[in-house]
Amino acid sequence: MLIKTVFLYPDYFDNTTATRRVLETAKDLFPDLSFFYWERAGVQSSFSDPLYDGIKKTTFKRQAPPRSFKVLLVTLQFQWWLLCRVREEKPQVICAFYIYTILPALVYKYLFNRKCKVLYDPRDYFAVVFKFPSALRYLLRLIDNLFIKLSDRVLFPDRQYFTHYGIFELKKEKFFVLPNSTADKLSGIKKESLHEQLNLPRETKIVPIIGYFSEDRGRKMFYEAIRQQIKGIHFVVAGAFRDENDIAFFKSSPNVTYLGKIPYLDALWIMQQSAIVPIVCSPESLNYKYAIPTKFYDSTMVGTEVLVSDGQVDVSRIIQNDELGYCIPYNDAEAFLKVLTQLPVQKDPERVARIRDYFLQNYDFSIFQSGLRSFYMQLNEEVQSSHQLSLTQ
Repeated sequence: MLIKTVFLYPDYFDNTTATRRVLETAKDLFPDLSFFYWERAGVQSSFSDPLYDGIKKTTFKRQAPPRSFKVLLVTLQFQWWLLCRVREEKPQVICAFYIYTILPALVYKYLFNRKCKVLYDPRDYFAVVFKFPSALRYLLRLIDNLFIKLSDRVLFPDRQYFTHYGIFELKKEKFFVLPNSTADKLSGIKKESLHEQLNLPRETKIVPIIGYFSEDRGRKMFYEAIRQQIKGIHFVVAGAFRDENDIAFFKSSPNVTYLGKIPYLDALWIMQQSAIVPIVCSPESLNYKYAIPTKFYDSTMVGTEVLVSDGQVDVSRIIQNDELGYCIPYNDAEAFLKVLTQLPVQKDPERVARIRDYFLQNYDFSIFQSGLRSFYMQLNEEVQSSHQLSLTQ
């Protein structure tokens, strides 16, 4: 039996390393695989990756300003679109990434195809990502927990569900905890000098701003630091940024190179050649307070120190205990610049090796890969068994 599988995304499928990890581990388990995703920026990805070759891709093309009432309406339209596409596809397995895609998956399962298996990969815990009144936050948390309970399988990015987010007890075989880590990609990173490519003096300290950018991810601090134009410090900005004001600011700043969206290996290359990787998040968000960011794993993999806010409880504890970087008060531009100016011009090779060794021993994706593959194999075996049972009845 050829199992038909669909992956659902509320953004570009290559915006999350989760896609890459799943395909690198178990792509052969999905011989009939389709991606349904939202082209939020209105354009297709400008680069290709052999990993995604042979996968059918269907896109929702409506645009909406981020953090607006319109985006709520378009999100509802997107969910209806997903349900319609899933009904047309008639999959045996649905992998729903983020809370924005799980409702159509569960509606399809419970109203149209009870034999369909739904795997929920929440990525972030929705009710604690944004600032909601406490009553609304509890309601959203309850809804998300119900989604988790109703799904056949759940992939958690950490143990937050079991420490403060979960409401229902889950059977051990139902979930798998997979840190937002990455496989060791050091050998695949290009060897060219970033300083030479950007025409920067070798003693310039490069500081990357990569990925999402918002008020609760240090926007105020970065703006203030960039405006001061400290000699010997240059910022490299990359990501699918949506705010035109942010993009205009970066492009107009002489101490910033703005690259837009770049391939994953290029992002790792920039991190490797940077003096430090800032991953500052507001501790007012419970999700950021307890989460360990993906870029923490990426940065330690290439041997570069990280900088976080001291209110990011779990990751700051790891950084302090294992001497992997620096912790500062959130959005404190003065403390940020103090760290940058005190960093050595050239990174210590022994320190680079020690940070990278920490990653290899604790978070290299290969440590978790066999467990993840078994998790998907069990799901496929259930689908096969259900199909065989229906044939005998």
